[in-house]
Amino acid sequence: MTVLVIAAAGAGIGLGVFLAARAILPRPVPLAAALADLERPRRSLADLAADPAPGTSITERIGAAAVGFLEAAGLLDVGGLSRRLRTLGKPVERHVYEKLLGGIAGLLLPVVFGLTLTAGDVTVSPAFIVLAAVALGVGGFMWPDLGLAEQVERRRRDFRHSLSAYLDLVTIILAGGGGLESALQTAADLGDGWAFAEIRAALRTARLSNRTPWDVFDDLGAELGIDELRELAASAHLAGDHGARIRASLAAKADSMRANQTAAIEAQAEAATEKMLLPVVTLVVGMILFIGFGVVQAIATPGTVP
Repeated sequence: MTVLVIAAAGAGIGLGVFLAARAILPRPVPLAAALADLERPRRSLADLAADPAPGTSITERIGAAAVGFLEAAGLLDVGGLSRRLRTLGKPVERHVYEKLLGGIAGLLLPVVFGLTLTAGDVTVSPAFIVLAAVALGVGGFMWPDLGLAEQVERRRRDFRHSLSAYLDLVTIILAGGGGLESALQTAADLGDGWAFAEIRAALRTARLSNRTPWDVFDDLGAELGIDELRELAASAHLAGDHGARIRASLAAKADSMRANQTAAIEAQAEAATEKMLLPVVTLVVGMILFIGFGVVQAIATPGTVP
């Protein structure tokens, strides 16, 4: 009987730890899926709202059902969440599925632990188990949202860096006598990374929909939350079709973005330097206390000082 109780306890705890790890730790994306995602054309928020087209996997089906239920209950802002996840290239269904998985893991862990202790003749208050299950369930459900804002801001910062490099390439091609459309497309083809993939997809959308690249860039800036991209589209609209004015506008925007990025990097470096002061001060104070304690003890204890 004791062996069965220990085995059940180990299995329950292992299952809870596995579910919690699956909910907390990010899973790597296969290389083939990442490359396919870079090449596929992006869909706008309007298209996603008109035709969500959930995936066929069990994960996305469960996530889609959960999204519909939470949205109907008023517990989820699908529009705001879609805008943030659009920057990360992450489907809403998968994010909600991770939230559900974390909540279920948080609910089951105290229950399994409490049942294991009860089977081993250890009395556990049911109220404590219920409170712990509710607290861990809510915490597990909210866990995927904790670092979401930081991830989105990091992706937007990476896009701004790539955008400034893209504008430099476009300016160089225009200065060499290239046309505007060919300069935009050639510069986009020269770059790597998700930002250049988004730019290439936007240019492809402009060609297929017979729209100007600046209109599509404005839409892309609204979707990703990149104000610099929308400002670039507005300044290009003001410049019109004059090549020299567009080249000057793009060069000025690239210089402005580089200046802002330099200021942001310097601010981050200063913040990191200030954060290093606390451990250094703590170490110095600890050393002073360590040395001072020995000196004070030697002085206060008779016969220890020669």
